[in-house]
Amino acid sequence: MEVTANGKKRKKLEFPRPFAVMMILVLLFSILSYVIPSSSYDTMEVTYTQADGTERTRSVVDPDTWHVLEEQKHISFMQYITSFIRGMEAVPEIIFAIFICVGCFYVVGETGTITSGVGRLIMKMGKNKFLVIPILATLFAIMASTVGTYEEMLCFIPILAPIMIGAGYDSLIVIGIVMCGGAAGFAGATTNTYTLGVAQGIAGLPMFSGMSFHIIALAVFIITLDLILIYYAKRLEKDQSRSLMYEMDKVYLENNHVDFSSLPEFNKKRKAILAVVVIAFAIVIWGILKRGWYFEEMSGVFMVMGVIAALIYGEGINWFCDQLVAGMKTIVVGAMMVGFARAILVVLNDAAILHTILHGAASVVSKLPDYMAVVGQYIFQCLMNYIIPSGSGQATATMPIMAPLAEMTGLTRQVAVQCEVIGDGLSNPFTPTSGNIHAGLAMAGIPYVTWVKFWWKFLCIEYAVGLIVVIVANVIALGPF
Repeated sequence: MEVTANGKKRKKLEFPRPFAVMMILVLLFSILSYVIPSSSYDTMEVTYTQADGTERTRSVVDPDTWHVLEEQKHISFMQYITSFIRGMEAVPEIIFAIFICVGCFYVVGETGTITSGVGRLIMKMGKNKFLVIPILATLFAIMASTVGTYEEMLCFIPILAPIMIGAGYDSLIVIGIVMCGGAAGFAGATTNTYTLGVAQGIAGLPMFSGMSFHIIALAVFIITLDLILIYYAKRLEKDQSRSLMYEMDKVYLENNHVDFSSLPEFNKKRKAILAVVVIAFAIVIWGILKRGWYFEEMSGVFMVMGVIAALIYGEGINWFCDQLVAGMKTIVVGAMMVGFARAILVVLNDAAILHTILHGAASVVSKLPDYMAVVGQYIFQCLMNYIIPSGSGQATATMPIMAPLAEMTGLTRQVAVQCEVIGDGLSNPFTPTSGNIHAGLAMAGIPYVTWVKFWWKFLCIEYAVGLIVVIVANVIALGPF
């Protein structure tokens, strides 16, 4: 409440809560169904080879078959109010994987392993403690680039938040480490089957071709993010009160305090638990790259990891289950946000206006001069991520159109893939239609509007770096074709 000059109270305008943001956006697209013509591309089956050597078939759009539907489809009130449950029904494997993964890493967190390890590393580094930030961000980026982990990283936010705030930083830098680190990895994808693999397969390119360039791009995005986070960390070291989250972080620490003067001992048990975590990640990496694993198998491995961690810690299965449930409780809002965000795609498909938006944007890009084609493709993919926040979903929807369009405008298909991968990756920790960023922010207690105020200028830097990367890819005619 605010008090006016005459002593009267009035309500202060507040930015809508994450669920309200989703409800408003879904309502907006529902209204647009009465304005935007319904249209469709016909679909075709595309078979491509995965990293493990197996073949996979995807249904993608046929770029030469766009047509306006004879009957305009409008979103009814019933379709609107049921879109949220249908959104959750569309991504059950992601929602349940988030519950399991976060719950199991909560178990690891309750053993004090991560707090003890990271906390002692910060203390040993002394004046150079800020280096822990780029080290962690780089690790998350490499995981995302190779394995494609993103939703699974959410579990580290409540573990790292009290450590980083207690060390003199803030909760914003935690999101920068975890989610922006993951985004840098997605933008510099090397063996990420969910984005690079799918996009290259649909574009007809050899799986993970252009690897040397992808590794260089990954290094560029990691260095860019690390420099941003170091710059911000050094500012906080001078004056922590400059943080937009300063007051809220103080309240957060009241219930999540980490005492650096009495950290848990990093004993043999905790070292063994850390080894189990590393082995679990190694198995997941192997499974995804060699066996084509997905969320189900990944969740199963982390479940076993959690049980073993509990046993090493000296607790039984009942303790494990109690901590698992406690961990799941911390992510209820975040997991549900993933389904609420997917409701946007549900409405777009119900109204048959997604292909209209896609066709209109592609038509604009096709009319650009050849020397602007790569810029147009890059901007197109960056903007599409705000409508289709799924990397594989964006590749499936856009690459059948943008890959041949690239050849028509003098680009290689590999450059078109690069635009899609970078456009998707960099936008991930910012787009309001993504349930992941809302989930992460909720776990750190950060309002979305505060995050926007903090990250938008740094995102502009990353977008500029991404544009330079795709321009270089175009100049060298990144191939094989």
